[in-house]
Amino acid sequence: MDKFVMEGQPRAASEQGTRAVRRLRSTGQMPVNIYGGGKPNQTYSVKATDFYGALEQSHRLFEINCDGKSEMGIVKEVQYDTFGDHAIHADLARVSMDDVVDGTMHIKPFGVPKGLSTGGTLDVAYHHIPVRGKVSAMVDSVVVNIEHLASDESIRAQDIEIPEGVETSLPGGTPIIIVHGRRGG
Repeated sequence: MDKFVMEGQPRAASEQGTRAVRRLRSTGQMPVNIYGGGKPNQTYSVKATDFYGALEQSHRLFEINCDGKSEMGIVKEVQYDTFGDHAIHADLARVSMDDVVDGTMHIKPFGVPKGLSTGGTLDVAYHHIPVRGKVSAMVDSVVVNIEHLASDESIRAQDIEIPEGVETSLPGGTPIIIVHGRRGG
């Protein structure tokens, strides 16, 4: 899993509450909580645009550096503003690179299937597939070449090349990407 590294600032107990968080957000920062792993919860503030940009690039593993120490966590929840345009708060579950975790892997189709030229339609049934494995072995996304797909052909879960040490919970025969044949005449 690709790790996104960013700088953070610790948040004191006096910086909690609605007013403090509004002041924080007005400076371009957002609150991030890291919890679990047998350690106490830690709250940080990070640059909101950097965090949101990393989310848009499918990053789910974050390392926050602060005062010579670092905390690593996987995104568990992200809250967005009213319009869903900007991340305003995030919760991360503390992990190490050797932990086994459940997650999702983004499927990125590449190319134009040859079945489309004969009137077929492309159906991406799963944009993300559920996976389980060590944090160090996980990847955020996998590119799947679909150029060879003719009408009424598909790529199934068993056909997707996922990293060694990572497995999907989908049955091997589950269609992930399908080119449906032309209907009617």
